[in-house]
Amino acid sequence: MHSEVVRSSDSTRPWYRDITASQWRVLVAAWGVWVNDALDFLAITFVLGDIARAFGVSLDTASLLLLATYGVRWIGGLAFGGLSDRIGRKIPLLITLTWFTAGAVATGLSWDFLSLAVFRLLLGFGMAPGFSLGAAMVAESWPERHRAIGIGILDTGWGVGAIGAALAYEFIYPTFGWRGMFFVGLPPALLLGLFIIIFVPESAAWKEGRASSSKLASNNPVRQLFKRYPGRVAYLSMLMFVLCFGSWPFQALLPTYLKTLDLPASVISAIAMASAAGQIFGFVASGFIAERLGRRLAISLMIGVGSACVTGVVLSAHSPAIAMIFSFLSGFFLVGSSGIWGTILTENLPRDVRASGVGFLYNFGVIGGGLAPFIVLSTINRLSLSMALGIILFTVVAAMAGMVILRFARETKGIDLSQIDREA
Repeated sequence: MHSEVVRSSDSTRPWYRDITASQWRVLVAAWGVWVNDALDFLAITFVLGDIARAFGVSLDTASLLLLATYGVRWIGGLAFGGLSDRIGRKIPLLITLTWFTAGAVATGLSWDFLSLAVFRLLLGFGMAPGFSLGAAMVAESWPERHRAIGIGILDTGWGVGAIGAALAYEFIYPTFGWRGMFFVGLPPALLLGLFIIIFVPESAAWKEGRASSSKLASNNPVRQLFKRYPGRVAYLSMLMFVLCFGSWPFQALLPTYLKTLDLPASVISAIAMASAAGQIFGFVASGFIAERLGRRLAISLMIGVGSACVTGVVLSAHSPAIAMIFSFLSGFFLVGSSGIWGTILTENLPRDVRASGVGFLYNFGVIGGGLAPFIVLSTINRLSLSMALGIILFTVVAAMAGMVILRFARETKGIDLSQIDREA
């Protein structure tokens, strides 16, 4: 009888009261790294045209800078993930924060297109584990029943970083030009680094795994990932690639498309911030949706609705108020669905290869995001299509492909991470 009363009381207890101060600090640290990651990366989406003019290259060539950044992230994800599985989560998180912040500053100091491309490659290598390490830390520290919520909140950092990039475009760009956009993340990165050093504990799950596994020191987590789970790695790689590809025609090309309409910078910034605000709410909601509907159905529903909303924002761009509504909804559903990706990845991989696996899979997927803008721009140039049609077409087709692939995913709602470890 007493246990029934306790369960009844627990069921009415607000979820956030189950999270300890230490667990909140882990989330804040991971979230802050993801904010800075987004801020430093997304700044370039507002100034691709400026960079093309400054260095005398075409717009589709300038868009390859996104691919340069994303194309090497899988290498960084494996390198930092393997390091994290060996020495812990905290130190690699500090290294990645320092690395991609330095890469952004170097971008602003570049002297020609080649040096700029090299700096974006370096930034991509360093930013690779920004989300995957944070997702592993949150998954390993938060209670199982709130794991998807925690990772969803973590992903709001991308939306906040997007707002920061839009504000920088409105207030920094007019005075300091495109170069000034890449220095904005330096002050918050310094403060965040101090916070991680002083207040964030090492993952208890990682320490437990190191203490209980005599093989951990001798086995290479990266080698074990591909040797023991080749089918799982192949499927999740394909899933992440398609999902990332589907969201990036909208994320990367919307500001550029709006600039072709000769809209004022304040209007472009407002529409972009509407999307970023939608992302924040979508990332938070995605965790609750995933806990209610399951991981597969939640993502399918969100990308399906989101792709329709992208069509709305592109077609209504000349009516800023309507475009802002559709932009908010696009951010909420399409980009917000990625708040569930980290949950699926962490729940499909055992502890000893979790950071390596999430680091590789997530960052292999974003190669699709890096390819999407170049493929859209190249296709519309070759076929003489409008940029609006290109964004809509590739977004909708990728969403449909993602929904088909998700039908074959393992549903991991309610699975305890220790169960995944035992299965391994």
